[in-house]
Amino acid sequence: MTQMNPRELDVLNVLWKNDKPLTSTDIVNEQRGLTQSTVIAVLRKLLKDGLVEIAGVTHSGKVLSRTYRPTEASRSVILQNFQNDYRNFSNVIPKSSLCAAILEMDENPDKSKEEIKKLKAILADFEKKNK
Repeated sequence: MTQMNPRELDVLNVLWKNDKPLTSTDIVNEQRGLTQSTVIAVLRKLLKDGLVEIAGVTHSGKVLSRTYRPTEASRSVILQNFQNDYRNFSNVIPKSSLCAAILEMDENPDKSKEEIKKLKAILADFEKKNK
């Protein structure tokens, strides 16, 4: 499993938040605190690890620039990183409190209802498996 540093997570977060592929300049403009050289280095590593892919090429001013999008593999790696981070605090924060805090973050009631429905199904499956 790939352990990700904060800058890699920042770049992936920008890519996942956007519906369209982005250039490195787009990523710098979206995320405060990122520099062009940092983003290019991070994208190179994420490409090598298969966590982003080149979506195409576009004109950026007078030059051609690659556009990038996240891969599905990056979602799994982010989840694994989150699980590892949670393990370090699981003795302090119970799963029920974590789920409640995550649900409270959602400002869209319809989305919350849908997530609760999915969680109920996950819990029912989990109970069946662990009887």
